[in-house]
Amino acid sequence: MHMLDPWQLHTFLTAAAAGSLRQAARELALSPSAVTARIKALEQTVGVALFHRTGNRVTVTEHGRRLSGYARRLLDLEAEARQKLAGDDDEATSLSVRLSESLGLAVLPVLLPRFRRRFPCLRLTLATRSDQGLVRDLRQGVVDCGIVLGQPYVAEGVTATVIHRERLVVVAAPHDPLAGRGRVIPADLHGRELLVTRHVWSARERVEQALLRAGAIPAAVTSCTSLEMLLRCVVAGHGLALAPELAVADRVRAGQLASLAWDDGSLDAAVTVMTLTGRRPSTAQTVFLHLLRQSLQNGGYDPEQVEPSQP
Repeated sequence: MHMLDPWQLHTFLTAAAAGSLRQAARELALSPSAVTARIKALEQTVGVALFHRTGNRVTVTEHGRRLSGYARRLLDLEAEARQKLAGDDDEATSLSVRLSESLGLAVLPVLLPRFRRRFPCLRLTLATRSDQGLVRDLRQGVVDCGIVLGQPYVAEGVTATVIHRERLVVVAAPHDPLAGRGRVIPADLHGRELLVTRHVWSARERVEQALLRAGAIPAAVTSCTSLEMLLRCVVAGHGLALAPELAVADRVRAGQLASLAWDDGSLDAAVTVMTLTGRRPSTAQTVFLHLLRQSLQNGGYDPEQVEPSQP
C-alpha cells in the first residue's frame, strides 16, 4: 500500500463532516473536480470505497468510518511533528468542536482570543450543525467534542457531562407593554405568540404546565433552529421569545431588547459536553472547555479575567 497523502486525508475528513463533496470544495477553496479526484485517489490507495453517494450527498461507509479516526490521528501527528521540529514544545494538534449557535454567539468573542494566546497556531474547527448527527460524528472522529444547549441525551459509547445550567428568560421589544416589568407570569403569555428554538424548548413541559395551571393559551408557538432569526422578529415587535440569558445580554445592554425573568425562576437549559467514552482529551480540548466554563459562569462577558496557565 502506498503512503497516505495528508491532503487527501484532510479532504476526506472535510467531506465526511460536510456530507457533500460540493460543500467540501467550498470549505477547502477547491474545485469540485479536485475534491473528487483526491477522494478517488485515496480510495485507490486504501483499496476500498469510503463514501456512499446519493445525488449531491455523501455518507461514509463502514471502511470510511474506520479510516476517519486514523486520519485525524495521522494529521495530528503531522501537525505535532511540524511544531516540534520548529522548536515549539507545547502540545499542538487540531481541535474540532461542535457547539450550538446560541452559545457560540455569546461566548466565542471572549473565549477565542484567550484560547489563541495559549494555542496561536492550532488548527481549530468550530461548527454549529451536523448533517450526520453529533453522536455519529464523535464515533467517526469527525469532531472531538460537542457542546449542546438543551436536554441532555444518552447514547452508547458517548459520555455526557453537564457543565452549566443557563437561565432562560422571556425577551420582548423595548416598547412592548411587558418590557418595564422585569418579570413575567404565565398569564402574561395568554394570547401572545411565543418564539422558541428547539434547544431551549426542552423546558416546554414546565412552561406548558405553568400555562395550563394559569389558564393561559398562547396565540401560537413558533419554533426555529436559529435564535438570531427569532430575536430579530422580537426586536421588530413580533411576539415574545424564550432564550438563554447570556445569548441576549448584549442586546439587552444596548436597549434593543427587554429581558424578563420567569416568575418562579424555574426555567433553565443544561449546557452539556458530549465526548467519546474512553478517549483522552488533548490539552487544547481541556483548555477550551475550561475557558468555556469560565465564560458561561461570567455570562460571556469578562474580558479582563486572566485564565490560569493550567486548567
